[in-house]
Amino acid sequence: MSDKPDMYRADTYPLNLASPGDTVDLVAIRGGKRLHKRLADLGLNVGMPVRIIQGVSGGPMLLAFKGDSRLAIGHGIAAKIVVAPHQPSPAD
Repeated sequence: MSDKPDMYRADTYPLNLASPGDTVDLVAIRGGKRLHKRLADLGLNVGMPVRIIQGVSGGPMLLAFKGDSRLAIGHGIAAKIVVAPHQPSPAD
């Protein structure tokens, strides 16, 4: 087991680099308290899986999470969200 925080794992990357159809786990948010609170208020929290519905360059990214919830975010915000390939839990 590594003593590095999850966002420093070798398999992490910014959300804006994920492709439509990918399912990723949110590992970290590289932003201030306002960004953390805003994303939490919208239902995005570190540790949760997210599926990329749409991610066309120049347009918003459309995310699916918590069953049928959908959220569109810009690429600037997506670049501040660190993700890793989804690791299913035994409950998945």
